[in-house]
Amino acid sequence: EGEEGGEAGVDPSSVSPEVRERRKRARRKRAMRSKLPNKELDFQIRVHVIEGRKLVGGQLNAVTKVSVANDVKETSTRKGTNQPFWDEMIYFNMKMRPSELFDKVLEIRVMNAKRVLRDAMIGSFKLDVGMAYDEPEHCFIHKWLLLTDPNDPGDGPKGYLKVSIHIIGPGDDPKPSPPVLPSESVDIESNLLRPSGVRLQSGTLSLRVYRGEDLPQMDPGYFEGVKSLLGMTAQKELVDPYCTVSFAGHKGRTEVIWNEQDPEWNHQINLPIRFPSMCERIRFQMKDKDKLGADDYIGTTFLNLSEVSAPGENGFLPTFGPCFLNVYGSPREFTDMPDKFDHLNKGLIEGVAYRGRVMVEVSMELGKLPTDKHETIKIVEQKKIPQFLRRHKYKLYAAMFSGTLVEPVDSAVEFEISIGNYGNKLEKNVAPQASTTQPTNPVYDGNSYYFLPWMDTKPCVVVDSQWEDCSYRIQALNLIIFLADQLNEGLEVAKKRVSIENCDLDEVRMDLGECLDTFIDNLVSAIKWLDPETGTAMPKTCTRLDVLTRDRRLEELKYLLGEAGHLRSSEEVRQCIDEIDDYVGRLRTLTSEPQNCIPDVIIWMLSGNKRVASTRIPSHKLMYSPTAKTKGSLCGKITTIFLTPPAVEKEEELEDQEGGAQLRLLLWLGLEEHQSLWAQEVSGGTVAVYAETYENEGCVFGHWSSTAATRPNWSDSKGKIKQPKDAFVSPEGWRWDGDWFISPELSIAFEPDEGLNEWHEEIYENQMRMPFSSWATDSESSYWSDIRGDKIVEYEGKNEKALSRDDIKCPEAWKWESEWEVDKNRACDDDGWEYCVESGMAAWVPYERNMHMCRRRRWVRMRVRITDPKIIEKQMAKRKKAIEEGWEYARLANLTYHLTERTMDFARRRRWHRKLVAVDPGKPAIFCFDSKKKKKKDKDDDDDDAKQQVPRMYLTFKDCHTYQLRAYLYQAREMHSADKSGLSDPYAIMSFGRYSTTSRVIKESVCPTWDQTMVIDQIRLFGEPGSVKSSPPRVMVEFYDKDTVGEDEFIGKVVCVPKVRFDLEEDSAPRLDWYDITRYNKPAGEMLAAFELFLDEGGDLPFAPPTAQAPAKHFIVPSGIRPVLQKTRIEILCWGVRDMKRFQLLPVESPLVEVECGGTVVRSKHIDDASKNPNFPEPVMTVDVLLPKEELYAPPLNIRILDKRTFGRTPMVGTHIIKSLKDFMVEPVPSEAQAAAIQATAVVALPAKPSAAPEEDLAIIMEETAALDSDPDQKKASDFDWWSKYYYSIGDEKRTQKEYVDQGYDKLAVYSTELEEQFNNFTDLATTFCLFRGKGSRDPDDSEGQGVGLFKGAVKAYHLPDDGSPMPQRIMSNIPSTAPTECVVRVYIIKGLDLQPQDPGGRSDPYIKVKIGKQEINDKDNYIPNQLNPLFGRMFEIPATFPVDHTLSITVMDYDRLSADDLIGATSIDLENRFLSQHRALCGLPETFSKRGPAKWRDRELPKTILQEYCSLKHLPDPQWLSKTQVVFNGNTYTLEQFEQGKEVNSDWGVEDERLALHVLHQQNLVPEHVENRTLYNPMQPNIPQGTLHMWVDIFPKGEGKGNVPPPIDIASRKPEKHLLRIVVWNTKDVILDEVSIATGEAMSDIYVKGWLRGQDESQKTDTHYRSMDGEGNFNWRLVYPFDYLPSEQIMVIKKKQHFYSLDKTEVHLPPILTVQVWDNDLFNPDDFIGTLDFNLVAMPEPARNASGCSLTQLPEDGKKQPPLMNLFKKKRAKGWWPVFTEETGVRELAGKLELELEIVSEEEEQLRPAGKARDEPNLNPTLEPPNRPATSFLWFTSPFKTFKHIIWKFYKWHIICGIVAVIFVLLIVIFVYTAPSSFMNLMMDRILPG
Repeated sequence: EGEEGGEAGVDPSSVSPEVRERRKRARRKRAMRSKLPNKELDFQIRVHVIEGRKLVGGQLNAVTKVSVANDVKETSTRKGTNQPFWDEMIYFNMKMRPSELFDKVLEIRVMNAKRVLRDAMIGSFKLDVGMAYDEPEHCFIHKWLLLTDPNDPGDGPKGYLKVSIHIIGPGDDPKPSPPVLPSESVDIESNLLRPSGVRLQSGTLSLRVYRGEDLPQMDPGYFEGVKSLLGMTAQKELVDPYCTVSFAGHKGRTEVIWNEQDPEWNHQINLPIRFPSMCERIRFQMKDKDKLGADDYIGTTFLNLSEVSAPGENGFLPTFGPCFLNVYGSPREFTDMPDKFDHLNKGLIEGVAYRGRVMVEVSMELGKLPTDKHETIKIVEQKKIPQFLRRHKYKLYAAMFSGTLVEPVDSAVEFEISIGNYGNKLEKNVAPQASTTQPTNPVYDGNSYYFLPWMDTKPCVVVDSQWEDCSYRIQALNLIIFLADQLNEGLEVAKKRVSIENCDLDEVRMDLGECLDTFIDNLVSAIKWLDPETGTAMPKTCTRLDVLTRDRRLEELKYLLGEAGHLRSSEEVRQCIDEIDDYVGRLRTLTSEPQNCIPDVIIWMLSGNKRVASTRIPSHKLMYSPTAKTKGSLCGKITTIFLTPPAVEKEEELEDQEGGAQLRLLLWLGLEEHQSLWAQEVSGGTVAVYAETYENEGCVFGHWSSTAATRPNWSDSKGKIKQPKDAFVSPEGWRWDGDWFISPELSIAFEPDEGLNEWHEEIYENQMRMPFSSWATDSESSYWSDIRGDKIVEYEGKNEKALSRDDIKCPEAWKWESEWEVDKNRACDDDGWEYCVESGMAAWVPYERNMHMCRRRRWVRMRVRITDPKIIEKQMAKRKKAIEEGWEYARLANLTYHLTERTMDFARRRRWHRKLVAVDPGKPAIFCFDSKKKKKKDKDDDDDDAKQQVPRMYLTFKDCHTYQLRAYLYQAREMHSADKSGLSDPYAIMSFGRYSTTSRVIKESVCPTWDQTMVIDQIRLFGEPGSVKSSPPRVMVEFYDKDTVGEDEFIGKVVCVPKVRFDLEEDSAPRLDWYDITRYNKPAGEMLAAFELFLDEGGDLPFAPPTAQAPAKHFIVPSGIRPVLQKTRIEILCWGVRDMKRFQLLPVESPLVEVECGGTVVRSKHIDDASKNPNFPEPVMTVDVLLPKEELYAPPLNIRILDKRTFGRTPMVGTHIIKSLKDFMVEPVPSEAQAAAIQATAVVALPAKPSAAPEEDLAIIMEETAALDSDPDQKKASDFDWWSKYYYSIGDEKRTQKEYVDQGYDKLAVYSTELEEQFNNFTDLATTFCLFRGKGSRDPDDSEGQGVGLFKGAVKAYHLPDDGSPMPQRIMSNIPSTAPTECVVRVYIIKGLDLQPQDPGGRSDPYIKVKIGKQEINDKDNYIPNQLNPLFGRMFEIPATFPVDHTLSITVMDYDRLSADDLIGATSIDLENRFLSQHRALCGLPETFSKRGPAKWRDRELPKTILQEYCSLKHLPDPQWLSKTQVVFNGNTYTLEQFEQGKEVNSDWGVEDERLALHVLHQQNLVPEHVENRTLYNPMQPNIPQGTLHMWVDIFPKGEGKGNVPPPIDIASRKPEKHLLRIVVWNTKDVILDEVSIATGEAMSDIYVKGWLRGQDESQKTDTHYRSMDGEGNFNWRLVYPFDYLPSEQIMVIKKKQHFYSLDKTEVHLPPILTVQVWDNDLFNPDDFIGTLDFNLVAMPEPARNASGCSLTQLPEDGKKQPPLMNLFKKKRAKGWWPVFTEETGVRELAGKLELELEIVSEEEEQLRPAGKARDEPNLNPTLEPPNRPATSFLWFTSPFKTFKHIIWKFYKWHIICGIVAVIFVLLIVIFVYTAPSSFMNLMMDRILPG
């Protein structure tokens, strides 16, 4: 069908799962966040840090730090590994607004901890908190985080971290995490936290901040006037702006531009991020730089990353602009006082005023990281900006039709409409415009509210503005909104029809078909409009985001077209409704336009110069377009808006807010070229423009004169600007039409007593005295004044005469009703006097002191209005004459003006208008004044020539139409209680336009039934009736609590749309419907009503509604609209009351129940003594009432608890409201069927059995014992304990024993919630209703309203036949006894999960407290230190008596040695409900009936006995046993083979008939053997879970024939076994030679081996094999590690102190992982790490037999084929070669080979086969000989001879020999040289001198 319009839709099957998931995520995000109120809420962030993998670096001491909102917490340190395992939980408790929290960045950093230096960063990961909250169930479960360097994201991955993240809000239940144990092989890539199918890439996010505009004043101008006087240039722009940008924890800012409101930064900020980012919002904040104090916030705006980018194959990188972002915040007007709305500027709450805008551009480049974080935008790029700054002229028109619900204020009210800075009358930097209405005094409507009397002259405003042309964006946005609204409108019609009982599905299908046909047609036209080939072309200034957004919308619309075509042929109504609802959601996700640079339209209500209330309307909703589908939804339409005060920061300030109004107006925004079209939107009215000035006069000695005026003779309405009539110069493009004429303001015609029939006239008697003198005793010494202290005088010529109370005259049309009397109902003494020191100080007190010199008292006198037509006519004539004269009078010129002249009036004025006609509609109507025509004396005043004025614009109507409104107010339910009793006296005030009326008061009810028709006649509305029908005025109903003393309290309001009926035959009558009542934006009940509006102009109106019976005189809801009633029977089971709090300091001892429904009240009998038995003696009550047939109109049921007290008093001590009886309606049992059932019960009922003889009892007991225990030694159960069943049941594969599973033993039913949720809260007999008392009691968030007790009972309602057939029998005919019952209660606490930490270190020392009634067990001595997931394994047995001890309280406390113990959390269980339930929640039924073993039967009664009791309880025939394997139950035959077919019979199973009885019981929805998960809560965070408990409860009643209570189950935690790990380090080979010998230059290593069990701080190492030249090392060294081990769970238990100052040892369960490392020994430097090897002793790699076969393939590695593994605890011993490796480069590399022998021995084996450490004695098993190391293996420092022999001599032998020879030769030469001369001389002398 999509092809009929020429466009083909996309086949829905072609949509990829990625695209579907993206759409769902976008809709889920919108839905989740919209449910949260924008107020401070409690949140909890849980980060479960599990383990790390592939962390870069070696020998790391890894610690994880998590930070949120400047709060940093960390895990413990894992030493010496790059694969740390933590399994630790980190908690953050936050209380802030959701919008604020979701923008916070959650940063997770993995650090390398160092003892002295600062921790080194390994890698980090960042995401927005909101990103996790938007996930299903608000969490990420077991996700891997890719860690990167935040300063250099392109440096590659730094490792992976496995975490779970929960964001828990109010009422959220955290999703339980699966068990966590490290595994050798994991698939990280498939579970990486990132958008599906997307690879994370590094890149640069570039944010260009070009300029800002329209920034407000932020600094005081103290010295500007001084500078002007000194002749210095004044700096008017008192703001020093700069812009900050933050995203994903990165921040940047521009430079500061001093004294500039339109700064140009041209600054680029580059942020390194990884895309797609897990953060969402980019925040832009503009601030004002302060030199002395903290910088001020100017405003904040956000840019959502999801709106400027798209994932997937057809997605695009972030891109935006260049475009302006509008900034909103607090009102612009500067004040020296602190801004109380500064929180609006911070972006915490939506702003109420325009604060400027900033032009930015966003782009993203992948694969490139920023070199500079800050840089100046290039000139070339700056030159591209002017094309985006081209402005177009826009016109904003508004016509005000009515202003109602105006709060009474001191000054006149005016409304201002602005867009950006244009139209802001208090802004000095923009030209004045006709943006405000005429100041008007609110007029009382005679009933409850104030309105503005605009009548047939409606004020209009027009605002000229200039903005960039973004019409192509707005039109596309409005087109999508139009599609969504049209589709949703048709969908709502179908939903409403489906909600009607017994609706015609064919009509629904027809409605859905029409809806889809219209939707398909709209889609076809929308696709054509968006298609660039057939639709509107984009301008040249469009951005890249414009093109991409268009393509994305076009693609989605084509998908929708194809899907809608397929859905059109579907016949499934529910499927169609769900699919169409999905279509609407998908369209809503396309309705975001971040590049709408035109600011919102803001409407303010002003009183004087004070801004009181406002509202914001997005500009796109008002934008005009020639095409109807692309026009704004509110453009040119009369709409109703509500103005509210600015949002407060704290919720408790809501009730103190005052102000607000309701406006009905028409708005139009468009280009100036289309401005002539706006008047066409107004039907029946004429637009006129007038110049305006005021003539002012003053009164001197009783004479009025212009010379006595304190204002200029001619001025504006404020009296500040001189505006003589002849000084007006007509604006260019306009001409005068006629002369000046008097045009009085209509609000002056209404006196303060207007609309009232009674009025209290007041006057004050004043006296004065000298200090320490007495007061005058007669009234003649007094003077009379008004409340301000001004004397009441009148003038007779120039003489002033003081007046007294007797001189006050009664106004015309009024008469005195009483005499003057002193008002003593105020703070005064017995005579009515109040005192003060000086009357001008106005500090009046009700007591006298010597220093008091003034006193006064108030006299009042009532007057009533005279309804004589002649007097009224005379008064109206006088008023008409006064209006024609136009004078308004006031006591002073700046006070409120009125029509009638009074004695104390000294100022008067009147308004003059002159009409203007546009010659050129494009010219603005702004006046300038001719200074030549001003008087000379005015020239010395302020220069008014520079001040421009704008005219007034009005929309005038000649004709009005009369309407009649009928409101059918039937009833309300669950209203806010305003009285301390928990009730209210509600009445309704209905307002429609300027008319209002009040309903009757219903005494003491929060579910009132008014059954009243309120009629408002003679409603005058201006405009065509068609416009009223298309957009009728809203009806507002406000509810108040009537109080005899004080002001009535507001309890809620509703805004409704009446149904307009012009043709009674064609327009059907309205149906009553439920409307939600709100109170300060919170739910406050529901109202059942209907509204219809008739045109009352001579046509036929429906008959008047019938009148209620005397004495009431109101109209009731007529038939045809009121619900059809039917006689209904209500049966109420009043079982009892529980936990009643004191009332008026006395306990509630004798309560009774009062039930009211539909005006009928019934009471129960009272309880004699609630402390002994709080159950009612006669629990069943029955009442027949008339109730509506349709369940939609079912009235509420009020349950009130009264307390019978002395002197006949029965005060109400608690109340509960059942919202509707719809959930309690049941089908009546026909009398015949009931009789048959009774007869059948009588047949099968067992006669009372005589008491058995002692021998018979003994035989029965012996038979049961034999059936249960035929294996007294319990040999079968020795291999398994209760924990085997538990771990098998919870699916913990690591701790589950395979043998237990193979032998087919039982499983427990493990419930993830509380047991009550699985069995409908055990309400089959009685439901627990919470009782409330006090104000606001039914609001769970109201701190004043609290529960005061519980009421247990049940309600059954069914219609009675009205055709004369026999009445059905009562349903509640067989109720158990209400007498007390004694029981034994056993509470089994297994373990706690995710407990809230209470200690500073992020841990707790939990223990259990159990309490039932007054009995309490404190298990403080068995606290578990430093645990958040403690394994308690505790059983508590307590006796109890029901119903007195009905509640079991389980509290988990945190043990503190020095201070009081802290509450972690608590939970409570209603044991009585379990005891009374037919689901038999006493002791759970196991899967099989076993006589021994781990599943041995543990109940006191055998299955056959239980089956027999069940039949009696349910009134069923007794089971008939045909044989031991066959039984007839409830008419059905069951055999044992049916249940055990294909199962192997276990030797532990019991006898056949008991097994069959148990199987039959399992079919009856009885409680099985189970473990429940109960959530703990803390009053400090009442809606946030504080952890959970795995537990269950057994209840064993006491009494005759009950037998003995069976022994309890032993659930004590398993005790670990002591083991020793012996490691013999034999040899190493091929170890990396890490050093080079300085002496020889040879590669070598001084090898030693170090090892430790992970989690134990103690490490052991071998001796050192020095100078290994080939990587071979010989050790023969034994390492011995004692440890505790749980074989059944395959975990190691470590108990150690976390810190040296810790008092308790912390028990940690870790996998038995052995770390063995090879190191190179250095004498002076730190040792060098060579390689490592991790053994999980449960699953360790098998060794190689020799070194040549040893390689890295022996080790498991992620993403590769897994090698064979072995369990050392089973194999006991392993010997061989294993490889060691290093990952310092990020890749696993072989670092050597290690020959080890590993052996696990138990404590007993250690005594038989001892062995010492190293080679110490006893050196046995095996005996270790010293290693046969090479002679070259030694330490040079300690072995100098070996050093010489093996290093020096070996390598330098010939050098040494040659050196020695050379030295000898040199010595010989020296000796020769030394001796040769003397010898030569001697020889010569001997020859010369012979002899």
